[in-house]
Amino acid sequence: MPHSPKPPLLSMLKTVFLTSLLFTVPIVAGRFLGGFEGLELSAYDRFLQQRATETPDDRIVVMTIDDTDIETLQQYPIHDSTLAKALEKLVSYEPRAIGLDISRDVPQGPPDGRKRLAQVLQNNPSIISGCLLSIESHPGSPPAPGTAEGSVAFADFPGDRDGVVRRAKLLSTPGASKKPSKTQHPCNQVAEDNEIPSLSFLLAALYLEAFKITPQEGPNQTIRFGQTLFERLSPTFAGYAHGEVNDYQIMLNYRGGEQKFQRFSISQVLQNQVNPRLVRDRVVLVGVTSEVSKDFLQTPYAQTELGFRNMFGVLVHAHAVSQILSAVLDDRPLIHSWSKVAEIAWIWGWALGSGLIAFYTRKPGLFLLVVIGLGGALWGICYGLFAYQGLWIPFVPVLSALVLTAIGVRVVEMAERSGYAQAIAEQIREQLLNRSPKGSRGDYLERLVQRAKIARQGAEPDATAPSPDSAWNAIPPDMKALREEMEAKIRQELAEKQKVLHSAGNSGDRLTRMQGLLNRAQHSRKQTPPLTLNSKIAEQPLPEESND
Repeated sequence: MPHSPKPPLLSMLKTVFLTSLLFTVPIVAGRFLGGFEGLELSAYDRFLQQRATETPDDRIVVMTIDDTDIETLQQYPIHDSTLAKALEKLVSYEPRAIGLDISRDVPQGPPDGRKRLAQVLQNNPSIISGCLLSIESHPGSPPAPGTAEGSVAFADFPGDRDGVVRRAKLLSTPGASKKPSKTQHPCNQVAEDNEIPSLSFLLAALYLEAFKITPQEGPNQTIRFGQTLFERLSPTFAGYAHGEVNDYQIMLNYRGGEQKFQRFSISQVLQNQVNPRLVRDRVVLVGVTSEVSKDFLQTPYAQTELGFRNMFGVLVHAHAVSQILSAVLDDRPLIHSWSKVAEIAWIWGWALGSGLIAFYTRKPGLFLLVVIGLGGALWGICYGLFAYQGLWIPFVPVLSALVLTAIGVRVVEMAERSGYAQAIAEQIREQLLNRSPKGSRGDYLERLVQRAKIARQGAEPDATAPSPDSAWNAIPPDMKALREEMEAKIRQELAEKQKVLHSAGNSGDRLTRMQGLLNRAQHSRKQTPPLTLNSKIAEQPLPEESND
């Protein structure tokens, strides 16, 4: 039974469907294997950089120890007694919490200063002392001496493979270290139940206590502050393929790359130049902002106050605290993503859409503009969702699928048109040169479909040819107009060739007669009968010339 070809619409859908699937599958697989991680993180950085500037968070202030303080006090590192005196003044201003992003594992200055610092920390549990967790390559650093139980927090930030800090930890545990430590402290005790909060998490929790908001356990062992759920990152969150998230981590939603927090120096505090109202009921972070200390981290921002990417560690802590407070109190969105199924559908959907548009876009210039327009629309949607809702969705894989599918559909469609065009040209030439009998429209179209198949696939024609009506349906509508154009051109070409042949006809006849006379004369000299049109004589070979 002859097979009826599919209508052009179904043929188009088949082409777009298969081409989009051909490119989407390897792109999705490559994304899960990490082939797009670097590009997607770069796109994430661009989203952050292009967001509108956010207002400073006045709930957080920073006491810095900069180069001017070191020069003024003639101390580096700052002595324990100097730090204790500054902390006593800050406590008198009644902040809700104070966080120390300063290492005090080694005594600095006179011994009595060490005792004074320990006493201040022991009497004020709202002062949180930062430490460094032990890892394989580092034994960890202890908190400042005298830190009250429950006031210890780690000050570590996870970095990506390029060294940029895009994530923040909420909870973590110390790891086993190959380098032994002389002292045992909470930040190097390896145990599953030794879960330590981060400096930003503990400071934010102390601040929120005034609103009677405390951290609670949410679904699937997540952390919840009030109605705000802080979902834990997975290793394949959004653009990550192999994220190191063994502990409790979230994306760090910076407020910006420039100054976003009120600052004052330790010298101003010691000289009573700070208004207590600036500190009251706020979170105070204390850290070193001296170029000598090199206590800075790489951020997603291209331009910062330190130049390219770098930001002082104490300011990164301030951004982490601000993120938690803003999410709980201001409904500022946390950075989140879709499920993997939704991301795959998002990638394939754009591939299908670009394929459909490419199929109907014939002009090359218009095709290029359409592809560029689709890429711009994709960027705008991804950026808008990120900037206003904190939703991080795939961009680079979608752009790749979009462009490749559009080009692929265009190439397939042009190849099909080329096959039909070649078949049409051959049929027209045969009919005009009377090398094949003129048949019905159905015979012509039947041969056209078969020739197009051979031209496109290099295959033999089917033994069971389609019927005339089905053949007519198998030809794209625009091929009818193409046939008329090609027939006119071929007729013109053949007419020009006929003129050339006609003009050369007379000279051709004269050459033929002259060749005959010369032939007879040659054989007359050799005493051989002249050549005739007799087939038997003509088939005999010419005699060889003698050497006489």
